Amino acid sequence: MHLDLVTMSAVNIAVTAILGVVLLLTWVRERSSIFIGWWGLAQLVQAVGILIAAIASAANAADLVSLGPATMLIAESLKWKAAREFENRRFPWPLLFAGPLAFLGIVHSGVIQSFDARLFLMSTIIGLYNLAVACELERGRDERLTSRKPAIALLVFTAIGQLSWLPLLLSKPIGEVGQVYTSDWFPFVLIVTLSLRVALAFLVLAMSKERQESKQRAGALTDPLTGLPNRRALFEVADALAQRSLTRENIPVSVLLFDLDRFKETNDGFGHLVGDRVLGIFASTLKGHFGHDATIARLGGEEFAAILPGADAKAAVERGEAVRSAYAFSAALVDGMAVGGTVSVGVASNLGSDCDLSALFRQADVALYAAKRAGRNRVELVGPRQTALSEALHATIRTRTQRPEGEMPIEHDAA
Repeated sequence: MHLDLVTMSAVNIAVTAILGVVLLLTWVRERSSIFIGWWGLAQLVQAVGILIAAIASAANAADLVSLGPATMLIAESLKWKAAREFENRRFPWPLLFAGPLAFLGIVHSGVIQSFDARLFLMSTIIGLYNLAVACELERGRDERLTSRKPAIALLVFTAIGQLSWLPLLLSKPIGEVGQVYTSDWFPFVLIVTLSLRVALAFLVLAMSKERQESKQRAGALTDPLTGLPNRRALFEVADALAQRSLTRENIPVSVLLFDLDRFKETNDGFGHLVGDRVLGIFASTLKGHFGHDATIARLGGEEFAAILPGADAKAAVERGEAVRSAYAFSAALVDGMAVGGTVSVGVASNLGSDCDLSALFRQADVALYAAKRAGRNRVELVGPRQTALSEALHATIRTRTQRPEGEMPIEHDAA
């Protein structure tokens, strides 16, 4: 089967340019990721390089033969820059022209004179650029993006494909730039490289969209003031824990509820800016005392919560006491003002039998209310043997707050 190389070159240039325009317009419209913008610019530069190379081949212009590949190498370097930007890594501008200048230097030094050797040199440098881009994306593998692995695999495949030209160049050499249009294998190379280029462009879009969606989801599940997960995020974790059937695994679970004492008085007496600082101090205290094994969240206002899978009552109380003590120390003076912040903590724990997270939250709510009534700045526990007392006190709270059954607490009257 013979393919018209002129037509293939025109299609290659047009499709590559269209890809560049689409990516740039997407970036301009959404401003979602500079990754898309740089990759789009690389496609446009690539199209210019292919056009120059096609003109040089058609006109048999030896003086233009190195300009097209050098331009295409700039495009590959722009893709490397795009990948580094995506991974939030600085890209030294001299690197942008390192590959093209190395190519021009070798070609014009006279070391390489034949067209086939120049073509293989260009392909080798392009392959190295693709491997560099793949390595950059591999650095961010901890960020779970579905499109990341296919993109890395495609980049590695492209790099290997560039090096596979050598057997073709050895078995069926092109000879001179003007003989490109008589090659019976070069059109197939154009088809393969164009297909890979299109696939990578779609993966770039997919990766950028995934990251944007991930950020939006994180924003929806994060309290903007403290940076902690919000109430919705806590509910999702609670649902996930319930689905894991911790009760059947006989794993202890503890819930802690925290309520900053007299927070309204702090806001009224020192101002809302100080109140926000107090919330930030407490959030930092929580982060410092809970690791990845726990889920901490701001429920709203001055109320916070923590879920501790694998922690029994003793461990949960110790953790709550550590938070209470550390916060009392940190919030004693805030910006030079004697705020004297303290926190009350309610703890509920279950040893794994008949565990119900909703019930644990209700029991922790009761314990928190008991801590408030006992004078604040203390930790109270409601355990599995205190269910009757828990339900009695919870009924009292229900009468005062009128919260729907099963809903986690938002704020307490006894502030």
